[in-house]
Amino acid sequence: MLSVSRRWLLAWALFAVCDVALAAAHGEEAGEKGDMHKGHTGGMDHNASLNVPAHSDDADTYWRLTTARWLIYGHIILMVIDWVLVLPVSIMFAVAKSNLHIPAQFVFLAINGFAIFLSILYNAQTPDLYPANAHHRMGWVAVAILTVQTVVGVIFSVAKSSDAPKNEEASSLMAAATARYQRMENRQGSWNSDSAHGGSDHSPSSRSPSLEEESLYNQHEEQELKAIDEETKFEKLAKKYVPRYAIAQQWITIASVGYQISQRLLLIWTFMLIATGASTYTGVFKGGNIFTGLAHVIKGGIFFYYGIFTLGRYLGCFADLGWAWNVKPDASMVGKFRANIKSAEMVESALIFTYGFTNVWLEHLAGWGQEWHMGDLEHVSIAFWFLGGGLLGILTESEWIRGLLNNVYSEDAQIAINQYEMAVSQTVFPEKPKFRQSMNVFPSLVIFMLGILMGSHHQEKVLGTMLHKQWGLLLSGAAVFRLGSFLLVFLKPPTSYLPSRPFTEPLAAFALMAGGLVFCLSNSETINAFDAMNVDGMFAFTLSLGITALLMSYQTLVVALKGWAVKREASRSHKSVFRIA
Repeated sequence: MLSVSRRWLLAWALFAVCDVALAAAHGEEAGEKGDMHKGHTGGMDHNASLNVPAHSDDADTYWRLTTARWLIYGHIILMVIDWVLVLPVSIMFAVAKSNLHIPAQFVFLAINGFAIFLSILYNAQTPDLYPANAHHRMGWVAVAILTVQTVVGVIFSVAKSSDAPKNEEASSLMAAATARYQRMENRQGSWNSDSAHGGSDHSPSSRSPSLEEESLYNQHEEQELKAIDEETKFEKLAKKYVPRYAIAQQWITIASVGYQISQRLLLIWTFMLIATGASTYTGVFKGGNIFTGLAHVIKGGIFFYYGIFTLGRYLGCFADLGWAWNVKPDASMVGKFRANIKSAEMVESALIFTYGFTNVWLEHLAGWGQEWHMGDLEHVSIAFWFLGGGLLGILTESEWIRGLLNNVYSEDAQIAINQYEMAVSQTVFPEKPKFRQSMNVFPSLVIFMLGILMGSHHQEKVLGTMLHKQWGLLLSGAAVFRLGSFLLVFLKPPTSYLPSRPFTEPLAAFALMAGGLVFCLSNSETINAFDAMNVDGMFAFTLSLGITALLMSYQTLVVALKGWAVKREASRSHKSVFRIA
């Protein structure tokens, strides 16, 4: 009864946080709209009509240009389908080592090629309204990476298929050797049986089967000796060319690792292509505003992908590293390299520390050589907060620091404890405490305080302040949900290699992803465009929530598709699957 009450209390508290966050975001907008005039504050009437700029043939942005609009619409739709829907499927097939990866890769290239063809036709019919934009260059870099990836993937696929006959031949040789051994055993056993029963060598009944068996044995031995001779020749050639083979294996290993890494980096490249494409299409972030756009898009993208990573951990990804809220497998199960990888909280703390260290020097980049303003000092203070919080998380995860912190008794007290343990024949204090699951709360604390700071970050327009308050509440809510995950794991530590899936993790992932999207939209250029079109703050908020829900649903389907591909490959190779349920 007590455990049920605790669960209900925890669930009520978490949902109360969500309700307060949504009510605060909506109530703030309503209060500001009722107290201030729309023309001076940016508060919008929900019933007001949108003030969308008119389209023309001489517009200064692609968004308002009417020339060949169906070409750019087709390019955008195909690119979104290709990079958001098809690419993750191809990557999951590659992770599952499925033979469907190459066909999916070719489908991705075909759609991407047709979309690029539409963009070339569009550029030929329209003027260059965004000179030296980054989207075109990044697009061609992506094409080069995809081409190299496809070629390497085909080579790996051909090499894998060519190895199959060799494996079958090796299996047949092993089977022949086993059969030969069994025949020799049977033959020796029959001789011993005949001797034991006093069989006569001069008996016709015993002489005839012996001659037949001898003939069969001779035939099998000739075939096996021939196979052994060929195997010996192969071994001689292998020994002769061992250095070349070793070098080839090193290059193959390097190419394979690079192939896997580049595929996963394409997911990040997707966000960059969409962000630069949207800015090129709408004409924002030109001139000195590029730094404002970079700051919001990069930082918002970090939280967005942090949410994707969090949802992936909940779905069972990275279980071999112990990151899926499970018991970390040892080196005998996953290999020495994976077993030595640190906890997810250690990685989070290191990234937070790196972010704080780099932003100390980058916060004043937009006003380089000019005087410092209060906003610059606020941003640098936030960078110091990330620097200190990340360092504190790293120290907490360090086994060496933990060992030093365990030296809490003096030498005399330790001697007394050892004497007591010897007297009672019982260990009072283990020499090294075991931590099955990290309880490092400092990354969550950093995110929680960042949400509070950004919620009170003053902006020139009320709409900008409202959006900052929205994504600040979302980030703070994500930190609270993560603390709920720590509480659940503390009350019931994981006991299996399978993911334990705390129910608070998808809530944290949702808050991080939605907060990252609102973060991207809270830049001054987008705020001015929203203000000019009579778009209120709830539009950006609800739009981000809707997109986040759809992407989370699709991510769940894609991870499930990877599980199906693993099961399919196991059935094709007649192997058992260790299911992550």
